[in-house]
Amino acid sequence: MSPELALLLALTPVIVASAISDLRRLKIHNRHVLVALAIFVLLAPFLLDFQELSMRFLVGIVTFGIGFTLFALHLIGGGDAKMMPVVMLFVPSDELAHFLRIFALALGAVSLCMLLVQRAPAFRRVAWSSVLEHRHVPVGVAIAISVVLLAYSISNT
Repeated sequence: MSPELALLLALTPVIVASAISDLRRLKIHNRHVLVALAIFVLLAPFLLDFQELSMRFLVGIVTFGIGFTLFALHLIGGGDAKMMPVVMLFVPSDELAHFLRIFALALGAVSLCMLLVQRAPAFRRVAWSSVLEHRHVPVGVAIAISVVLLAYSISNT
């Protein structure tokens, strides 16, 4: 198993839990972000070389700046703005463009699904915030889908 895949698999349970929380309450808990960060801090120095670590930290910092800006403009939630930079630490630098394509497609699919679900009378009884709060998308679901699909992609190469 490659170090890249090992890191992504270690992240998967945390990112799935944050996606479920985001779907139900439109909230990514700080503990999910902190656990994900702890996993990276504890494992990455033993699995990655200095150059790869440096590149991932640079990408994480840039992602944090973008996320903070989008949060300040009320375009994304605070949990999304905190989780995405941490997730970017787990993305291999040579897979960055691939991950961003997966994320863009996943976010589009989740947005379309939420638009349909939020407008469907059959789902009005579901007491999840993502269903009841129109014009809100659980971005954490798209993040989780992207991580799982990237891990699958890396495992098949």
